[in-house]
Amino acid sequence: MEMPPEVLKLLDEKKFCSLATSYQDQPHISLMNFTYLPQEGVVILSSRPNTTKIHHIKNNPAVALLLFSPEEKEEPPLSCTLYGAATLTEGKKETFYREAHYQKNRDMGQFIMGEDIKIIVVDIKKAALTDVNDRVRTWSESPTQEKEGETRG
Repeated sequence: MEMPPEVLKLLDEKKFCSLATSYQDQPHISLMNFTYLPQEGVVILSSRPNTTKIHHIKNNPAVALLLFSPEEKEEPPLSCTLYGAATLTEGKKETFYREAHYQKNRDMGQFIMGEDIKIIVVDIKKAALTDVNDRVRTWSESPTQEKEGETRG
């Protein structure tokens, strides 16, 4: 089942997200530039190898990504949390993902290109989309986990 159009729009139009990782009860969050590959349903990120996020991912691949759309003229603000499993790529896959990431973020080459930069691929499993009325809609690659119109409060 395809993700909601609002989620796909955020993934297509936005450049930055927050990456949340955790290991041994130690949470960590990082501002990241990202690339979404719709044909694979993955998000590509990059990082130097000696960072907390890489250490966490090696030990606990469960991650969350937060994307945010500020209020614009005709569109209300939205917040989208994506949940998935992160892997560090190698070989031909790493080359492919690095090039795709660089093509979308040419002005961020210092964070993408180079042998000292690791490529992280997040396989998106679930999403939660929240609007200004605190209406939460969820999506899951497993349809039995989806909920429409859940409202908090």
